[in-house]
Amino acid sequence: MREGFITDNGNIILDVHGMSIVDPVSLETAINHIVGVVTNGLFARRGADVLLLGTESGVKTYKK
Repeated sequence: MREGFITDNGNIILDVHGMSIVDPVSLETAINHIVGVVTNGLFARRGADVLLLGTESGVKTYKK
């Protein structure tokens, strides 16, 4: 869990690090079928249109 952070709707945020994802579409589907999961941030089925990347010099914005 990300301590001290919840979504606008009061949901818990869970971060996972160091995981090797071989099939992101299947993983996204499997995660979405877990009871209680509201959403995930894989974006395997629908790619993001904008990427906001936090860097030491500030936030960089990349658009499709």
